[in-house]
Amino acid sequence: MAEMEGKGLDYERFAMNKLFKRIVRERDVKSVLEIPARGEKAMPSIYSIALAEAGCDVTLINPEEKSRWAWDELGYDVNFLHREDISNTGLEDGSFDLVWDFMYLAQYGDKEGLLREMMRLSRRYVMFVAVNRFNPGFLSHRTVHRYFKVPWNHGDVNFMSPFYVRRWFREQGLKIVRTGVVDTPPYPDSLGFRDMRLHRMNVDLNKIDWDSRTIHWMKAGSYPTKIKLLYLAEAAPLPFLIKLFYAHLHYVIAEKQ
Repeated sequence: MAEMEGKGLDYERFAMNKLFKRIVRERDVKSVLEIPARGEKAMPSIYSIALAEAGCDVTLINPEEKSRWAWDELGYDVNFLHREDISNTGLEDGSFDLVWDFMYLAQYGDKEGLLREMMRLSRRYVMFVAVNRFNPGFLSHRTVHRYFKVPWNHGDVNFMSPFYVRRWFREQGLKIVRTGVVDTPPYPDSLGFRDMRLHRMNVDLNKIDWDSRTIHWMKAGSYPTKIKLLYLAEAAPLPFLIKLFYAHLHYVIAEKQ
């Protein structure tokens, strides 16, 4: 049987899809590269589907071939590319309007090298999305790892702070365009117990068979009412620092000078 994405991910996908469509509309984005197109205890290589739905040409670096069915199911073209060294892809300079990464930058050994490659490949924008360390669920997740003596494998926690990422981006020569939060339902992020179950499977989670309710909802053109109601809380015009306390994810968008 396929591993179904957790219910928390159902809402995360919905909120991120809304964010991506807004970015495409406001920033006139036509082409996108996700590098690498992995998953974090989730179905890999489908985060950028909303960008294709918004009309962008989408390229994925090191996607999981098992996820191609989702793109085929929705009828969206996508370019799957595989590279041994993601900090040296060999692609042409300035090939994409937006180059973005979900969490992997925090885990990658040569962070500066990967960001330089992202900057080289981008015509304008670079974006990083990560777990938000200021959410109470993040502390619980760290505690569960310690309790079960499972090494922390989600990357450098500094990159889970938007303030750190903003400063680091500036040090690399980028101009900050927007800092924000996404996936802000009125409950804490994953407390870590499902994470432990997946860790104990002792397999590469990007290689197992995954299913995602989001893909089926997108094909049907309809989301459950409860998902839409949760988004009302996200859309509320509250100050950034208040939302930061209960946001599951943060993001930073920067522009090449």
